[in-house]
Amino acid sequence: MEKMTLKDIADKAGVSMMTVSNVINGKSSRVSPQTADKINAIIKDCGYVPNLSARSLTRKSSNIIGVIISVDTYEENSLENPYISTMLGIIERELCKNGYYMMLRSVARESDVSQFLKNWNVDGIIFLFPNFLEYAKEFIVKPSCPFVVFDTSLQIPKIINVCSDDRKGLYLSTKYMVNRGHSHIAFVANYRDNYLLTQRFLGYKMALEECGIPFREEYVLTDIPSYEGGLAAGKKIAAMNEGITAVATTADICAIGIMEGARLGGLRVPIDLSVIGYDDLSLCQFTMPKLTSVSQNVELKAQTATRLLLEKILAGNDDEPRQVTLDVEIVERQSVISLF
Repeated sequence: MEKMTLKDIADKAGVSMMTVSNVINGKSSRVSPQTADKINAIIKDCGYVPNLSARSLTRKSSNIIGVIISVDTYEENSLENPYISTMLGIIERELCKNGYYMMLRSVARESDVSQFLKNWNVDGIIFLFPNFLEYAKEFIVKPSCPFVVFDTSLQIPKIINVCSDDRKGLYLSTKYMVNRGHSHIAFVANYRDNYLLTQRFLGYKMALEECGIPFREEYVLTDIPSYEGGLAAGKKIAAMNEGITAVATTADICAIGIMEGARLGGLRVPIDLSVIGYDDLSLCQFTMPKLTSVSQNVELKAQTATRLLLEKILAGNDDEPRQVTLDVEIVERQSVISLF
């Protein structure tokens, strides 16, 4: 069967191309119900798919959402990060449900963002990284479309900011270990100059203070919260001989690295060292022992961001900033032992 065109459908229905276009674009109020039903039946029968490129030129809308992630170099595979790949999978699924397409772009410089926006007509943008300001200074002065960021406190036009309660998250994980007899608790993350990680660090300190446990600077390991950073931190903890019995981390993948580094250093997890992750990704169930983690409900976080972005796009002139903070909770598994 030859590919049907807009004119073919119009001829078959005995109407103008404009009438068919109105039905396809949801402007059925301009068309009688009987005619709209007839056109939709023809479209379904012939399997007609609208040319989105052509529609984007006439409607100034592309049905494309740009998703931007940062990389240090273009040799880096950011999709190996399980948090990013999980978020992307959920975002793409939600966009697909709503008739939108995802365009993924990695950036290593601020100019990469402006170049992306000049070359592509997107209806909205999801910035999937916390160091958003480093890469989008020019964009945020006068945003060209609604956009989502995660885990910041910005209040600027057209922005949707979706966070988890990060301070509460590390407060809960630290308190969880204190309640099980741990008082020598390390923290792993290069939190300085990073808003997200600083909030989690403050939650760690708050729990220690509330429980009357002195804060010890030597228990803070400023390794990057990646697998490699966790591996290095785990080895350091094993070699420190400082009496550390537990570790609060800011990412599941870092916690897994810590567990492996600790084992290589001669510690048993959780008998000698208890570990709590952050994110509660599915990989927590595949470690040995299974990883206790702070759930920030990644699924809901990605769904909420996508839904609010599409709502703002449809609202048209809604430039008001929007801030959403999602709750967190501990998901218990096997990586923390009670000392009582």
